[in-house]
Parts: sequence; C-alpha cells; structure tokens
Amino acid sequence: MPAPPDLIVRRLTALRSAVDASAVDALVVSHPPNLLYLLGVAASAGLAIVTAGGTAVLADERYREAFAHAVADLPELSVIPVAVGSSYEETLAAYLTAGTYRTVGVEANAMTLSRATALRRALGPEGAVLVETDALVELLRIVKDPWEQAIFREAGGRLTEVAACILPKVLAGRQEREVAWEIDVALREGGFERPAFETMVASGPNSARPHHRAGERRLEAGDLVVVDFGGVLDGYAVDMTRTVAVGQVGGERRRWMTSVAAAQRAAMAAAGPGVRPSEIDAAARRLLTAAGLGERFVHSTGHGLGLEVHERPTIGPRGDSSGPVTAGMVFTVEPGVYVPGEGGVRIEDDVIVTATGVECLTGAVPGFEAHES
Repeated sequence: MPAPPDLIVRRLTALRSAVDASAVDALVVSHPPNLLYLLGVAASAGLAIVTAGGTAVLADERYREAFAHAVADLPELSVIPVAVGSSYEETLAAYLTAGTYRTVGVEANAMTLSRATALRRALGPEGAVLVETDALVELLRIVKDPWEQAIFREAGGRLTEVAACILPKVLAGRQEREVAWEIDVALREGGFERPAFETMVASGPNSARPHHRAGERRLEAGDLVVVDFGGVLDGYAVDMTRTVAVGQVGGERRRWMTSVAAAQRAAMAAAGPGVRPSEIDAAARRLLTAAGLGERFVHSTGHGLGLEVHERPTIGPRGDSSGPVTAGMVFTVEPGVYVPGEGGVRIEDDVIVTATGVECLTGAVPGFEAHES
C-alpha cells in the first residue's frame, strides 16, 4: 500500500527545504528505499533529482510507467525516460548540464564508486561538481509519521502472532533449518510480504553466535535456542528475537536469561524523548556489567526500523550522531549475552517513542518470556 499523495507531497517539500539549506544546487537520490519513501514506488532502478524548485525522476522502460503513475497528480514533478541504448549516468548528465547545476549532491552511502566515476565521465571536465552528502533523506525517514506508525502497530501485532504459533514448535530433535523454514512460511501466512531478513535459528553452542545461519544441527534437551525473525508489511520491517529453552535450563544459563530480560527492561525504562541513544544502551550495559556479563554483550542495544531492517537511529555507545531520540522514532531493544562454546541469549522487541516514553510494538508470547526467579 503506497503512501497517500498528500504525504508524498509533504516528504518532497521537506527534502526540498533540506536541499535548499544545504551546500548543493541539487540532490541525486539513488538509494531504492529513499525512492520508495519519496515517491511510493518500489524499484530496483531509478533516480530522482531534487532541487528547491521541484523534482525530476529518471526511469527506464521497466519502471517509467510506475513512476509516471505515482507522480501524475503531484505538483512540480516530471518523469524523464532513459532511452534504450543510453545509461542513467548519460541521461542524468544531460539533465544536469541543461539545468546549469554546478554543485550536485550524491548519496555517499548508496552511490558506488563505479557509478560516480561513470557520472563524472559523462559530465565532463566542465560539468557539475559532485558533492558527497550524508543522510539527507534518511534524517527525514528517522521519525515515522502517523501513517507509518499505524503500519508498525499492525506489523508488530502480526509478528507476535507468528511467534505464538512458531515458538511451541522449537522442540528437541528438529533441525535448525527446519524451524527456520516454518517461520518463513508462518510469516507469509500471517500477511507479511516476505521475511525481513534471513531467519535465524541458533541452537546450543550455535546460540553464542549473534548472526548464526540456521544449519543441520538438531535441537537437544537443555539447549538455549535463539530465534530471530522479522517480516515486511507494506514495505516496513519489524524484527523480533526470543530465546527458547528446550526442556529444563537452570544454573548459569537461567541467570543469563533473567539478566538479559532485566537489561531489556532497563533499556526500555530509560528510553524516551530527549534521551540520547547511548544512554539507552548504557542502561542495558550497566545491568549486564553488574551481573558480570558486560564483556559478553558484544553488539549495540538496538537499531532503527523502517523501509530497511537496519536504519537510524543506532541504539549503541556510538549512536548519538543523529541526536537524541524523539517521538515517532521506531527501533529495536535487544540486549544479549554470548558465551563461546556454550550458548547465548538475546531478547528483542520493537518500540515506538511516545511523548512520555516508549510503546512496545511486539507483545509477550506466553511461556517464552524470561522472568526473574
């Protein structure tokens, strides 16, 4: 479901203002998620040239009609075809030269070196100067509007239902990849367009690997099994992790589970508008450090969610570059403990920042939550 036209207009207007306030005459948008955000079209190719005065879209015959339909009723937008036998870089260079743009911003994190080289070659020595820009569109995407928030609430509820269906099937004797396949099927049956990433099922010693790929190992009694999965709904990704104990787990492993659950609660309690991401991360890290597990927490406490499964803000020690969190931001809260050769625990939920704190988008799954003992 594409964003409503009035929302597209507001997004483009906001970006034009950002371009006008920057050091460039025009911005070339090439990152597909940014094109989807700005124009409502999911495409593997296409460029948008955004200036203070308007927006032009370059599209080849595969996507020209889709972009033309998307912008048909939008003001100050045009679609420029990329002719068969020509390239995006040649067409873009001709457009920029005709418009007498002298400084042109490109998305440094998205445009490849080879593409930038081809564009400079097409512009020639007297053409526009390419300037690297950082996250002009991503900084607009970081705060979700009410339309996006509604999608996240729906997606979080659906993901919780998938978890409730699948987690009881994490049983001794089953292969990791067998469980992962069933999760992918359940995601589609639950109304998701596709999995948001490769589903992770990590059992026993494999659970000590934060990004293990599900393999042939069969689950055994006494295993901790980290199950990390997500889905895409209307283009937006949600993400969830639960650690399942196969049979009875006691002693040190039980302590890992209760400590990670407490760390997640501490991070959520610390989160709210005006709080720096590093402070949220520190709340989880302090608790695990006090439990003697600080060195076993090897990644950030969370990451932003949106049209990509990893985007701003980063909820980590070095995550303050985007500023404090504000109402409307959506991110994961996922502390973990990993002990090589033995096992690991991660618990992950998605939250949206409200005026007073955070709202959890993914709910509890009865029987699979770690509680203080």
